[in-house]
Amino acid sequence: MMIRYLIIIGLLLGISCRKEKWNDRNKPATTQNLLQTIQANTELSQFYTYLVKTGYDQVLASSKTFTVWAPVNSAWAAVDPALLNDTALLRLLIANHISTLSYTGTADEQRIATLNGKKIAFTAGSVEGIKVSEADQYTANGVLQVIDAAIIPKQNAWEYLNSTSYQQKTFLQSLAYIGIDTATAEQIGVNPTTGAPIYKPGTGEVALNHFLESVNINNEDSLLTYVILADDVYKDEQQRLTKYFTDSTEAVTDTTTQWNVIKDLVFNGVYDKEHLPATLYSIRDSVQFHINASDIISSQKVSNGIVYIVNHIDYDLSTKIKPVIIEGEYYSGVKDATKTIAIRTRVNSNTGNIFRDVYMYNYGVASYWLNYRARLNSVAYQVYWISVNDVQTGTYPMRVAFDDPGVITIPYTTVPVLNYNEQYVGNYTNVRYGVHNVYLVGNSVTTNGSNTILLDYIKLVPILN
Repeated sequence: MMIRYLIIIGLLLGISCRKEKWNDRNKPATTQNLLQTIQANTELSQFYTYLVKTGYDQVLASSKTFTVWAPVNSAWAAVDPALLNDTALLRLLIANHISTLSYTGTADEQRIATLNGKKIAFTAGSVEGIKVSEADQYTANGVLQVIDAAIIPKQNAWEYLNSTSYQQKTFLQSLAYIGIDTATAEQIGVNPTTGAPIYKPGTGEVALNHFLESVNINNEDSLLTYVILADDVYKDEQQRLTKYFTDSTEAVTDTTTQWNVIKDLVFNGVYDKEHLPATLYSIRDSVQFHINASDIISSQKVSNGIVYIVNHIDYDLSTKIKPVIIEGEYYSGVKDATKTIAIRTRVNSNTGNIFRDVYMYNYGVASYWLNYRARLNSVAYQVYWISVNDVQTGTYPMRVAFDDPGVITIPYTTVPVLNYNEQYVGNYTNVRYGVHNVYLVGNSVTTNGSNTILLDYIKLVPILN
């Protein structure tokens, strides 16, 4: 028993000792803070000088926790003097070496936000591809990493685009506008008609851009691949797409077409030139692109991914000029609001899928219509619908009309009994890009059972050349 007792005591003491050693490893090795530790290291004297010059010495002397990647003295000889001699640029540069919280190198890459808003890639032994020569030095308020070169701040994709002279940049800059930040604007009243707040002119104004609100390539928090088109490719794409975005004026057509050229050139993730997937899906509308490495003129690593400049672009046109689906239950207007309209939930007996449709019967009005709003390209469409006639043994006719329910653009089509499949009803050529009124029109009689309206959805499939 005594031997067993001594063994247990020994094991407990061993565990306790190991715990103490483990805890010792995670305690700061010194009572000095980061600034004092850097100041004491003669190999970091130049970095210390820059900390003082930019005011970040006071930051690192505080009680907050930081990680600092400090370049050795010899590293600064390779830095562009323009960055070192401009105080504002130097502040951005030094801030690129400091992050809040404590970080140690890990096998998996960490993307860590620095004090200038940029993110840097940090792994065990390197940061942004720069060797960490002395790693994980604990101090009273954080961790010091000594590195062999300075971490030059990278432009992000938006900043890089704006440093170029490509036509793509010119158009994107034209989408800039001044908005109001309601958090900082001074409210001086309320609009008596709308109830909207009225702000003091000149307060809360912020520079915004419609493109960045759609796909924010200025965002440092996500990694992306961005494509810039060489000017001749940009022009070719405009010519290719113009016919699908013909609007009321040439100026509107031009703007709309350019928007549809550039909106889909952003992709989630970073793709190496030599390992591009067969298909890339755009962030905004999942347009399917095919980019060959041989078509890439140049590439630029940026703080939020990579930018490729290309002299050719290829994509599946049917994924850009997409079919239009109009769900029956989502109508925006009716011929007579006093009539009863039912929304049903049904099960497709062939597939087991659940669907919803709109249903009207015995309402006693000839040529009754439901109105829908849909954005259409300037293109010819094949028109289909699904109308599941599971309510009566007799058939009924319906038709689809555009812009005016009284104009018969597509003739009446008879809906058969218990057909769960798409039914072709005709072709329609739309000549103006934009939002249009689309109508589902019932039979031109008042006879019950002959003027039933029943719709799962209308589908418009563009005919692409």
